[in-house]
Amino acid sequence: MKVKNNLRKIMFEKEIESISELQRILEAAGKPIARRTLDRIYHNDNNQIHYQTIADLCEVLEIGIGDLFSLEKEEE
Repeated sequence: MKVKNNLRKIMFEKEIESISELQRILEAAGKPIARRTLDRIYHNDNNQIHYQTIADLCEVLEIGIGDLFSLEKEEE
């Protein structure tokens, strides 16, 4: 099993059109996250995410941790 994040889907549902827009929203809420970090999360190109980053995304996007992540079977 592999952990995948649903940031792209959540952004679409909340009508956040770009990573830059998400970054501005986070900064306005006092929860800045580096652009590179957001890029990696958005493209599921990361091996680890800091707990605080997860908490900040969930708080600002008003979602639960279970909304942000899902498990997928790895292809063999």
